[in-house]
Amino acid sequence: MTRATDTELLFEAGVLTAEGEDVSLTDAFASAVDDYEEAFTDCSDDRTRAVRERIDGETLVEAFVELGAVDPRSVAELCALSDRLDTTAEDAWLALLPVLRLFRPDPVPGHGAPAQAIPVAADCLPALTRVYSPALVYVWLDDCPPCESLSARLESTFETPRGVSLFAVYGPRDRAFLDEEYSVTAGPALLFMRDGTIDARLYGDQKGSVLRTELERLS
Repeated sequence: MTRATDTELLFEAGVLTAEGEDVSLTDAFASAVDDYEEAFTDCSDDRTRAVRERIDGETLVEAFVELGAVDPRSVAELCALSDRLDTTAEDAWLALLPVLRLFRPDPVPGHGAPAQAIPVAADCLPALTRVYSPALVYVWLDDCPPCESLSARLESTFETPRGVSLFAVYGPRDRAFLDEEYSVTAGPALLFMRDGTIDARLYGDQKGSVLRTELERLS
C-alpha cells in the first residue's frame, strides 16, 4: 500500500481527521488508544492475550508481543485499530498500523527521513522487521550531505511501490543500540532485512540503480 492509500482508509475508519492542512488522530481514536495502553500497564499477560485475540500465526504473535514489551503503545494502537476496521484481511489492516506512529504525542525524530518512511526507535526494529518483512531500514545523521542526498534518492525510488516496508532511524538517538544489535557505527546506512535478519547492508550515498537492484532482490 502507498502512504496516500493508507491515510485514506484511516480517514474513512474515523482514525484520522484533518483541519486545514493539519492531520491528527480523532479524539475518539486517541482516547481508545490511551485506554488500552492504561489497561495494559504493568500487565504483560493482558497485552499478550489482546494480541492473540486479534492476529493469527504464532510467529506474528510472538513478534508483536516482543514489540509490545519495548513499545506498549504499539499493542494499544493494534487493539484500537482492530475495533474500527475489517480484520478478516489480516495483511491489509496490519499494514496500516505503522502509519499511526506519525501521529503519536511524542514521535521519534523524522526530519531527515524520506517522506514515505516511518521513523521508529531502533529498539523496535527487531520486532518490526519481523512483522513487516521484507523491510529497508535507513539510518541517518544531522549535518550529513550524503544523508540528504540518499534520503532524496530513496524518496524518488519509493514513489513506485516496492513491496518493501521503509523505516527510518535517527542514528545519534540510538547509537548504542544500533552498534550492539546491528554493528552500525556510521551513516547513512541501509539495512535490507528479511524476517528480522540483515540480508544486505550499504553505507554512504547510493545510486538509484543500486537501490532498485537491492530492493528487487529483497522483494
